[in-house]
Amino acid sequence: MKRLVLFLFILFAGLSTQAQTADEILAKYLETTGGVQKWKALKTMKATGKMSMQGMDLDFNMTSKVPNKVHMVIKVQGQEIVQAYDGTDAWMLNPLMGGKEPVKIPEEEAKEMTDQEVEDEFIDYKKKGHEVKLLGKEEVDGTSCYKIELIKNKHNDKEDVTEIHYFDAENFVPIMTKSYARSGPSKGQEAQTYLSDYQEVNGLMIPFSMETKANGQTVQKMTFQKVTINENVDDKLFAFPKK
Repeated sequence: MKRLVLFLFILFAGLSTQAQTADEILAKYLETTGGVQKWKALKTMKATGKMSMQGMDLDFNMTSKVPNKVHMVIKVQGQEIVQAYDGTDAWMLNPLMGGKEPVKIPEEEAKEMTDQEVEDEFIDYKKKGHEVKLLGKEEVDGTSCYKIELIKNKHNDKEDVTEIHYFDAENFVPIMTKSYARSGPSKGQEAQTYLSDYQEVNGLMIPFSMETKANGQTVQKMTFQKVTINENVDDKLFAFPKK
């Protein structure tokens, strides 16, 4: 009986330490990249840069505004493809596909866009209904990383979304994230997004390079050339255009 009690004590103590360690890692990550207060003060972000996909290098600009508004323009063959979400409607304008007028994107196809928030998902994750779990350590391209599972919406009425985040064990910044496509022909397929080239922008550390791979092949790479935060942005930018 004494051995059983001791075993249970060690077991539950280990589980408690693991949960605490996961929170400690996230706390160090947020502090290392600028601090919770600075992240909470983030209201808008603008980025311009290059996007590489399907053998093409394309110019883009992207604007985000809390809580979840986004507007992105990609320049292709002298024309502009627009994708946006105003908090209610996701829409796009694609002249290369014969689209002369903006059209709304079906809810099922817009999940990745509409579920993203400007505020870091790890800030107040419990209040948001998310759950995190430390899965141990694992190397990513020779770098020792803490492996943290994030289950978004685990404790609310929204659809669960599972991601695996890999934090550099030395610097506590994310260097890779595993996620799974939620719609389209690649639904369920795993993708790895590699984050690098962290640069300071008004006290926040932002990754200026994001490369997404599937089945070991690069499918998209975004390189920021300029990032600005907390500029005034009119909500009209995100709204579905009225005729």
